[in-house]
Amino acid sequence: MKAVYIQQQGGVEELVVGELPEPEVGKGEVLVRIHAAALNHLDLYARAGENGVKVPSFPHVLGEDMAGEVASVGSGVPDIQVGQRVLVDYVIKCDSCEYCIIGYDELCRRPKNMGVDLWGGYAQYVKAPYQNIHSVPDWMSYEEAASIPLVFHTAWHCLVTRAGLRPGETVLINAAGSGVGTAGIQVARAMNARVLVTAGSDFKIDKSKELGAEAGFNYNANPAFRSFVRDLTDGDGVDVIFDSVGASLWEESYASLRRGGRFVTCGVTSGHWVDLHLGQLFAKGLNIMGSGTRSRREFKDFMNLVNLGSLRGVVYRVFPLDEAREAHRLMESRDVFGKIVLRIS
Repeated sequence: MKAVYIQQQGGVEELVVGELPEPEVGKGEVLVRIHAAALNHLDLYARAGENGVKVPSFPHVLGEDMAGEVASVGSGVPDIQVGQRVLVDYVIKCDSCEYCIIGYDELCRRPKNMGVDLWGGYAQYVKAPYQNIHSVPDWMSYEEAASIPLVFHTAWHCLVTRAGLRPGETVLINAAGSGVGTAGIQVARAMNARVLVTAGSDFKIDKSKELGAEAGFNYNANPAFRSFVRDLTDGDGVDVIFDSVGASLWEESYASLRRGGRFVTCGVTSGHWVDLHLGQLFAKGLNIMGSGTRSRREFKDFMNLVNLGSLRGVVYRVFPLDEAREAHRLMESRDVFGKIVLRIS
């Protein structure tokens, strides 16, 4: 099969277009003919070996997000048909530890991530357990379908499960132009929350408003956005902050929380280390939480809204698989709104 893979970790020049063996499906597995694979920052980390991301062996196929059609099914696979249009949940659970057995698969002791621990979606074929296969509607393009799994699962988990976002609350979404930012705007609006955003350009602010944000602040033009938040919340601050940036936005974000506010992080693209004022933390009753891992149940929950058309993937640009290096360069530039997708012919 045709694939893009790496023989060692490094720069974009390590992405190789070539031929690799087609996966063979076993019991309980599904072979998917991939039509589109979307990029994530995790792809860049796995390619470069950054942020502690290692891969088990070489050659290695990147790609966490993917969509296509079912090519074949192994024995013991229920209710999945050849030719079915699907997307793939990239987190594979062990289904044998004590947490998986009692239904808390989000605490799985031995999860594996496609694109990091296993071969991913930058290829013509991928195999996955049937539990990771989800139908997509006929009206949705494969490119849009591929842009959905990681970012919407993350946004749903962080805003709904972790932060407990409620109707009528105000949420601030940082890096609104990122894939997870565009998903977060839509999830928050689906929960009937008020949405404020920050982003690195006026273009991204304008596009965020088209998705449902009320107002936005360009932190590249002026890094101090706490007054923007206070002005729009009668001086109180926001109920929830959803952040994937990390260190560079921490101080302003922390100062933008109201009493009892919740800060949930799912990324550290600008750095890991921050200063935390513990006195304010306990005096204001603030909650600082990490994303952690997600459950299959949550995936099905947000996919119900995807199939109803209430949540939509946001595709910024599509490249052919052969141009994966150019796609990675664009991802590294951060000059995007939504997802970059590889089309696999």
